[in-house]
Amino acid sequence: MSLPPSNGKIVLVSGINGYIASSIGLDLLKKGYTLRGTLRNQNHADALVNGAYNTWRDRVQMVIVSNMIADGAFDEAVKGVTAVIHPASPISSNNTTWDDAITPAVQGSLGILNSAFKHAGPRLESFVLTSSVAAVRDKYNPTQIYTEEDWNEWAEPQAKDGDTTALYAASKTMGERAIWEFRDEKKPKFSISAVLPAVVIGPPVQPAANPDDLNMTIKPLWEIFSGACAGDRDLPPVIGIGSVVDVRDVAALHIWCAENPSDSNGQRYIISNGRGTPQAVADLLRKVYPDRKGLPAEKPEKDYDSDYSWPKGGPGIQETKAKGVLGRDLIGFERSVIETVEAFERFYARYLTGEDA
Repeated sequence: MSLPPSNGKIVLVSGINGYIASSIGLDLLKKGYTLRGTLRNQNHADALVNGAYNTWRDRVQMVIVSNMIADGAFDEAVKGVTAVIHPASPISSNNTTWDDAITPAVQGSLGILNSAFKHAGPRLESFVLTSSVAAVRDKYNPTQIYTEEDWNEWAEPQAKDGDTTALYAASKTMGERAIWEFRDEKKPKFSISAVLPAVVIGPPVQPAANPDDLNMTIKPLWEIFSGACAGDRDLPPVIGIGSVVDVRDVAALHIWCAENPSDSNGQRYIISNGRGTPQAVADLLRKVYPDRKGLPAEKPEKDYDSDYSWPKGGPGIQETKAKGVLGRDLIGFERSVIETVEAFERFYARYLTGEDA
């Protein structure tokens, strides 16, 4: 394999061991960039450098940031970079209070942005935030077709009232609003843009050592394939309105925003490619793995369209903006699911049961 020559540019990606971030990092390395990644644990850094990034290890720089909301946490990491891509988020399923979820999300976004503003230097051209389609969704409007002009207005007040189910959407909404307020106030010379993915699926670059620790958007695929939902057991719930997108397309859009600062500056980009539910995953896997035991039983009524399109009458997402700038079709639902499961077979064979394990 011939390696592309270094292009002499450094891109900082926060939370580099994360599901989306690690895919962004891999694509950057393939394009000739030097990758500087932040993460909290040296063991995770070693796993990436010795694993997925090994071919390009001479162009990989790992920076340990143990507390991303500490003052000046990213001051050193941002120095000399051409772009900052910020997928890292402190929120997880364990966050149950405002202080656990919202405060760190907002401070994390502003912290790395302030570091970039003050310490990155003249080479910095772009800052790209990973937001979420949750930042546009109105759960009380079942017919709405969402666009980049929409904002989530319900999650913040409900989270303030103690609704823990609103914390994720509130954190993404408020974290994104914070960067736009920063842009309006500080008027930085570098571009600022936001990528708003749907539910992200697709093969992980460097999966968790244990499938119990998989990213929350692909863990339902593992549960369906591994037998946790066998027979008539309940399927995992639909996340949001069921919008889906492949992680490789999400990575490509982040990099496009970073490489095209004059076009992406001030822009939000929703990236989604139709609707695919856990039932759709189960039905597809029964076709692809007809002899596999432990898959969910077929249900008489379908909660998705056969072409994974949005239902007539809504809800739905206007998906043209991101596809337009990428200049191509996005990876389809069936390919995403199948290639995710193939990755599970490679990495987690010892955990699988059934005839195909």
